[in-house]
Amino acid sequence: MTSAEFLVEVSEAEATRFAELSGDWNPLHTDPEYASRTSYRRPILHGAYSAGLVSRMAGMHIPGQECLLHSIKLKFISPIVLPATLRVYGTLVRGSGTEGIVEVQISDISTGARYVEGSYEFGHHSHIETTQPQLKGSLSDGSDGETPILVTGASGGLGSAMIVALGGRGLPIPRGVLTNIANLPDFLNGRKIGGIVHCGWPTPDNQRLTDLGSNTEAAIRHHVASPLVDCLKLAQALVEHGIPGATLVLVGSTAAQPGRHNWRAPLYSLSKSLIPSLVQILALELGSNNQRCVGAIFDVIDGGMNAGIRESVRIAHADRSPVGKIATPVEAAFQLSWLLQNNSFLMSGAVMTLSGGAMP
Repeated sequence: MTSAEFLVEVSEAEATRFAELSGDWNPLHTDPEYASRTSYRRPILHGAYSAGLVSRMAGMHIPGQECLLHSIKLKFISPIVLPATLRVYGTLVRGSGTEGIVEVQISDISTGARYVEGSYEFGHHSHIETTQPQLKGSLSDGSDGETPILVTGASGGLGSAMIVALGGRGLPIPRGVLTNIANLPDFLNGRKIGGIVHCGWPTPDNQRLTDLGSNTEAAIRHHVASPLVDCLKLAQALVEHGIPGATLVLVGSTAAQPGRHNWRAPLYSLSKSLIPSLVQILALELGSNNQRCVGAIFDVIDGGMNAGIRESVRIAHADRSPVGKIATPVEAAFQLSWLLQNNSFLMSGAVMTLSGGAMP
């Protein structure tokens, strides 16, 4: 059975450092004079400090570097009176190779007194090494003589795969330039662009619309209004800096459709639901400039924001596909490259669902 342990010395100074990080300055933890008038006589350690020790067990020992914590459960048996030397002991009680459960005990090294019992569930995150084309200044080397293709969200799973798929033509557009599109001419250094692939999007939300309360306006600005503004800025940039025939590709999601997703990210779903209509409107407007707009709607992509999903969830999504798998960022990027290569005017305004026939 896999197990691990480590020792840690905790002083009143450590409790003060934790208070600085957490903002919890409860005098029971940080004020010796106040604590002297309690039944403990000395400051006791923040309970949440123990959660940090559990995180250390997960990230450094079981399972270690590739750990992705799913949940932590703690039971505080006895307060930790400072100073103290703690023994943190973990045992893997269930593991499948992709996820597992570890039980943890935190006790006093001298007396053996048990302070905390708990457990955590973990999965694994992926770490993909990709070789991206070398850039000179702010532009790709352009050795093929072709105009660059701008890619938003190039640090994400799909965006980074898109940069690789485009070879020397892929040009990541920094978030700062998208925020202030007036800086785009300096960024392009006089070059025209052959297209834009918009992969960047806010991380999906996880709160019911009726529970947003006082945060409603801010949440809508972040998840719905800002993404729409970004799309319009990119369309305007294509008009001003794009060559004839340049294409704007907007990436959608089946999360905007009824089905298995069950509206778990309602604001993300709302914002992605704008893409089909937006593509048709922009196709009409860009068409007068001999340019195009197309949409590509993907189901779950096995990477990027989905890189940390549980293996059981990944399998469930794969089971919805006739071929028994979900697309990788590389496979999705290949399809986006195909859209860019199709230079027919008949493509403009089209919104294609590239899900491989996955069930809703």
